[in-house]
Amino acid sequence: MTEEIQYHNILKKQIKRQLPEHYLKDEVIQGFLKSISNSYNLFEKATKISDHAFIISEREFQEVNNDLRKENQIKQRSISEIKNAIISLAPDSISYVQDSQEDDLINIIKYLQKQIGKAKEVEMQLISAKDMAEKAALTKTHLYTMSHEIRTPMNAVIGFTNLLLQMDPREEQMEYLDMLKFSAENLLVLINDILDFSKIEAGKVEFEEVDFSVKKLISNIRFALLPKAEEKGIHLKLFIDDELPDTFKGDQVRLGQILTNLISNAVKFTKKGRVTITASLGEKYPDHTKIDFEVSDTGIGIQEDKIANIFESFTQASSDITRKFGGTGLGLTISKRLLELMGSKIEVKSEFGKGSTFSFSLKLKNSTKNLAKVANERTHFENKSLKGIKVLIAEDNKINVILAKQYMKLWGIECDAAENGQVAYEMVQVTDYDLVLMDLQMPEMDGYQATVKIRKLPAAKFKALPIIALTASAMVEIKDQAFAVGMNDYISKPFNPNELHRIIAFYAAEAITAETLQ
Repeated sequence: MTEEIQYHNILKKQIKRQLPEHYLKDEVIQGFLKSISNSYNLFEKATKISDHAFIISEREFQEVNNDLRKENQIKQRSISEIKNAIISLAPDSISYVQDSQEDDLINIIKYLQKQIGKAKEVEMQLISAKDMAEKAALTKTHLYTMSHEIRTPMNAVIGFTNLLLQMDPREEQMEYLDMLKFSAENLLVLINDILDFSKIEAGKVEFEEVDFSVKKLISNIRFALLPKAEEKGIHLKLFIDDELPDTFKGDQVRLGQILTNLISNAVKFTKKGRVTITASLGEKYPDHTKIDFEVSDTGIGIQEDKIANIFESFTQASSDITRKFGGTGLGLTISKRLLELMGSKIEVKSEFGKGSTFSFSLKLKNSTKNLAKVANERTHFENKSLKGIKVLIAEDNKINVILAKQYMKLWGIECDAAENGQVAYEMVQVTDYDLVLMDLQMPEMDGYQATVKIRKLPAAKFKALPIIALTASAMVEIKDQAFAVGMNDYISKPFNPNELHRIIAFYAAEAITAETLQ
């Protein structure tokens, strides 16, 4: 058992009153307290000697006084060094330490105690931050897995449906396939809503900054929703300000998601009349432009006391609306939160039974890039033959391989399949492929690792070989990672056949034979 340290009585009282007991176990604090106790003992000894000096000879008094002075100098120098040490460790303490009395050791101890407490508090905050970071990383992993696992079977459902629609089905089969496609795409919308909501709630939304055309984006969204509007007999009008610049920098995917939610809602809740989309120039500055967006309809409208509810998660204006029109009740929630993250807010005006107007203003960075040239370079190839192109499909899901091979056969493309990244890495060294469709999540070796290894191969052709990421993940950062390891482009599953055709034709154009081009 360790012998209890004996301190000077005065110091002992101060320790009992001021210093927490667990600090007495710290060796540094013990050494510090011993020095202070010794100083008190020396001071007490000096006092006794001083008292004795009055009854001893003058010579003896001078000798004792000199010794006392030396000891006091040592004590003062020790205190000064302690203060300098404190200041060097914590520069912000200089005013407190310098203002304290030269021999106020108790105040110094109090200050050290306070600083130790702060250090412990910071330590706890760091531990808490570490725990939060680990939980966030785990949430991100779960979202990635959930996204991949849910969207993978949807790729097969939508993909084979699109494939069958291109095989001249009978009239009654066409009707069933159209219904199957409509149901599958609606299910995918619901899945994407839930995944997006999960990402927003987990704080995992990241915004891209790419050059894009707002005019083209809105026109494409209107074109995609036009069949549904025409089916209901309503007009879908689009008004774009002529003064609006052609190109901006921003996240066109997220802006498109917001506009699609608002426009599709307007179409869904309008039985007759029209839906009007407006994009007008707000204010223009040297580095950015404010654009005013508005979507108005002549639909069912919203009761005044229900307007605030429509932006709540999984909530619509009434349960009757959910039964009649369907939906998750997440579209407006997602749109509102995305706009808030982009520094904007959504406004709504509505009159029950007469229609609603949703509007927001968004600041986008100006761009000088001419996107018309890019658009002309990437021509829409529809289903023209791509005979002469040889593609490697790196994919571990057998159903997805069968689906991809069917499209390759339809377009006249010769293709091979690799069940994982390692096999793909070996196959590209044996056969000259014009393009690789690389799934990202595979056993043995994933798509990222395989791409890195292929790019490191010595021959120049492996640096130029087009590698296209093909993945079921909906996470934005997955796209960034794909480009970071050297992939050329990105297609999300369930893929659009025309988009896949365009990508293959664009990157493997040199392999198309002269006969095919005629």
